[in-house]
Amino acid sequence: MSIPQGAFFIVSQLNGRVLDVAGGSTENAAKIVVWSKKDSDNDNQLWVYRDGYFANVKSGKVLDVKGNKIEKDAHIIQYDAQEVSDDHKNQTWTIDGNGFIHTFASKDLVLDIKGGKNEDGAEVILYEKKQGSVAANQQWQLIPA
Repeated sequence: MSIPQGAFFIVSQLNGRVLDVAGGSTENAAKIVVWSKKDSDNDNQLWVYRDGYFANVKSGKVLDVKGNKIEKDAHIIQYDAQEVSDDHKNQTWTIDGNGFIHTFASKDLVLDIKGGKNEDGAEVILYEKKQGSVAANQQWQLIPA
């Protein structure tokens, strides 16, 4: 899957909701959730991709696995971008041809809507990659703004 130039929404294939920085926060460690796509005042739902980082348009901070814990159920937050090193790959991501977004550290752990919840504010975590129709809460599309 190609990554758009410029700003885009990261849209869940489960329910059409988008990755969103909770409460529109610009602070480090703010939670990443899914929320219904807004038509205006939506900078906290827009992302750009640079050198492996998904950066939020509003805050300038990047998607981050909290505490550098590349493990199942780890929380996804936003944080200031850090220099990538072998022991610090919790902020660099890629998306594969099936819409799974995983860190450079592990292709087996992907962005996941916790519990497959179909509601605004559902948490986004890292979770073991699933296969087939049960994987919709782990598959995403990048839609230009």
